[in-house]
Amino acid sequence: MRQTLLGLALLTACGTDIQALPPDATATAKLTWFQDVAPVVSKHCMSCHQDGGIAPFALTAYEDARDNAQRMLVQIDKGAMPPYGALEEPDCTPRFGWVDDPRLSATEKKLLHDWVDQGAAKGIEAPVPQPPSTALSGITKTVTPTTGFAAKGDRDEFVCYVLDPQAANGAWITGLQVRPGIPDVVHHVVLTEIFAGTTQDQLVAAHPVGQPFDCSTIQQPGDLVVNIWTPGNQPMETPNDLAVPLLANAKLVMQIHYHPAGIAHAPDVTSVDLRTSLAWPKKMYFVGAFGNAIAAPQLLPDPDDRTSTPEFRIPANKADHTEHMRFTVGDLGNLTNVRLYSANPHMHLIGTHISGSIERPAPRGGDPQKECLANGNWNFDWQRTYIYNAPLDQLPSVQQGDIIDIQCKWDNTLENPFVQRALADQGLNAPIDIALGEGGSTDEMCLEIFGIAVDAPPPPAAMRVDQSLIPSKLVEAIR
Repeated sequence: MRQTLLGLALLTACGTDIQALPPDATATAKLTWFQDVAPVVSKHCMSCHQDGGIAPFALTAYEDARDNAQRMLVQIDKGAMPPYGALEEPDCTPRFGWVDDPRLSATEKKLLHDWVDQGAAKGIEAPVPQPPSTALSGITKTVTPTTGFAAKGDRDEFVCYVLDPQAANGAWITGLQVRPGIPDVVHHVVLTEIFAGTTQDQLVAAHPVGQPFDCSTIQQPGDLVVNIWTPGNQPMETPNDLAVPLLANAKLVMQIHYHPAGIAHAPDVTSVDLRTSLAWPKKMYFVGAFGNAIAAPQLLPDPDDRTSTPEFRIPANKADHTEHMRFTVGDLGNLTNVRLYSANPHMHLIGTHISGSIERPAPRGGDPQKECLANGNWNFDWQRTYIYNAPLDQLPSVQQGDIIDIQCKWDNTLENPFVQRALADQGLNAPIDIALGEGGSTDEMCLEIFGIAVDAPPPPAAMRVDQSLIPSKLVEAIR
């Protein structure tokens, strides 16, 4: 349009006999679904909002998008959709952005608003772009339960499976994707690795490989958190120089949060695709957790404490309760280049907000003295691992003596629908005081789980991936 008008202006200036354009001829062309809006909705929404998807309605057809247009704008404007907890706030904005950030840009939001304001026109029918593929490329192995689980009723259920990747000498995981059998009941999946040994033997004896078992009231077994999956997520893929150690004869434990929504379903069989490699990486990926402090000095006082001694207690009918914790990083042994690769906040049902920051004794290299590591709203149904969008050598560094600061907030009133859900699970009708706990619907947590990149040792002659690779001092410092 600008080029056309410029050409007309130049022709007029050269003395041509072209008449001036009428006032409305330069008006912005009307936006349409097929030509303008569908590509944006496909990119950000359709992976969930499609027939058989986890979302309550589809947005793949023009009629669906038109009829739900106002509803869509409300959810996008308030930040509820696409579901993404990361926030940038004045008191805590991470230094880097995030890989696969699904949020709409300001330009994309304006386009949707303008389309609706102009009447939500259909346009000339054309193929609608496919949503970004969530399939993992280069799959080398798929692990699948031998027996599915039929979600039923209207209560959320947490079911675990032990899965065997059959890596006798170990391997390196460079990619992973969860494939739900019945997408409309699988709300999220947590995958952990449990090393070979007595604990694994006892777990398999009690719960054979591939068989479902109730894990709603126990901490999920595992030595290493590998991945947290939510619907619509892209595959977990590491850079070329970084990989997750899959130790020799290790098993995987898959915890599935089922949300049946009152509808009877056939047994779900959810699979996990793996891409493994025997190539020795430059850096290894581990997981460390900070939080869940039960007492001083890590747990700080708050105004709701009943005595001068700090306590982890979320009072009944308190709409804005905060717990604040601080942890000093311990001895990391001979590790000198420890970097934070990702952040995975974790709370339970009634949490509303969680943030984590690091305080260094002084600025260090490219790292500031104080840095926000992760910050955002919390929604139990949309848990996610956030990966820093930065080169490995520029990621936030951690050393002995640094302080990790964690703050969590809760709304323990009936105004919070998650409180209503937790109470219904327990047969209660009024809020109660809530304490720190592992997995009950009226337990809570305040935890930042960080993906940690450390230098890999030289490969051994046998090329076996075993527990000798696990830096013991690192494990002690982050547990």
